[in-house]
Amino acid sequence: MPFLNILLDIIAPIFVLISLGYLFQKKWHFDMQALTRVLLYLVMPATLVVSLTQSELSADFVWDTSVFCLLMLVALYVLSLAGSLVMRYRKDMKQAFSLSVMYYNSGNYGFPASELAFPTLGLAVQSIVLAVQNFLVFTLGLFFVSVGRISARRAFLQSFKMPFVYALILAFAIRNFGLQLPGFVWLPIEYLAEALVPMALVTLGMQLARTRITQAWQASLASLVCRLVISPLIGYGLVLLLDIDPRIAPILIVSTSYPTAINTVLIALEFGSREDFAANAVFLSTVCSIVTVAVVIFLVR
Repeated sequence: MPFLNILLDIIAPIFVLISLGYLFQKKWHFDMQALTRVLLYLVMPATLVVSLTQSELSADFVWDTSVFCLLMLVALYVLSLAGSLVMRYRKDMKQAFSLSVMYYNSGNYGFPASELAFPTLGLAVQSIVLAVQNFLVFTLGLFFVSVGRISARRAFLQSFKMPFVYALILAFAIRNFGLQLPGFVWLPIEYLAEALVPMALVTLGMQLARTRITQAWQASLASLVCRLVISPLIGYGLVLLLDIDPRIAPILIVSTSYPTAINTVLIALEFGSREDFAANAVFLSTVCSIVTVAVVIFLVR
C-alpha cells in the first residue's frame, strides 16, 4: 500500500475523530469520567469478547503475543533506565520517564489503528496486547511508581479491578468450552463492540484537550524518540528473535509504535511522578505519531 494511501485511509480517519473530540471538549466540557468509564467498563470489554471469540487466533498466537508483550515491556524498561542515566534524571523524573516509554496507547489508539491497518487479525491481536499490557502495567508498573506508598499485594490486586480480566475469562469460556450466550445478551455485546472506533478516538481527543502542556520539552523529546522510533525497532528485533508467525508479526511491530498512553498522566498524578512531563509526552507523541505510525505500517506491509 502506498504511503499516501496509508496516511489517507488509516491515519487521517483516526486523527479526524481525535480532533473532533478535542474541539468538542474545548467548547462544551463534557464529563470525562463518565465517558471514560463507559469505554473502559463496557465498550472495550465487549470488543475483547467479540474479537477473541470470532477471530482465527490459535493458542500458539496467543502465547507468542503474550511472550512478545512481556519481553517488550522488559526491553522498554531497560531502555528507559538507560535514558534516565544519560539524562541524569532524579527519582520522580525517572519514574515518569519510564512510564512514558513503557506504556503505549494500546486501547483508545491501538484498537482503531490495528483494525484499520489489519482488518483480518488486527483487532484480535491488539486485544491480547491490551490485556497483557494492562495486566503488567497495573501490577508491575503500578508497583514500580508506588514503591513505599502501597503494598505489592495491593498493586497486584488492583489489576483485578479492571474489567478486561473478566472479558478474557468470558471469551475463553465461549471459545474453548462451547459456552453459548443467549441472543438478547450476545447482540448488545456486538453493538457495544461496534461503537469502539468512534468512541475510543473521540474520547482520546477529549482527554488530550484536558491535558496541560508545560515547558518540559527536552525530556519529552527524549521520551518521544524512545517511544516512537526506538520502540518499533526493538519490536522488530523481538519478532525475529522469537520467530513470530508472519501473519501476526506486522501487527505486533506496529503495536509497539503507538504513542504514550493517556493513563501515564493519571498514574503520575496519583503518585507524584512529574505529571507535567507525562502530559507533554502524551500530547507530543500522539501528534507526532501521525507520521511515525504511518511509516511503520508502510514498512511492515
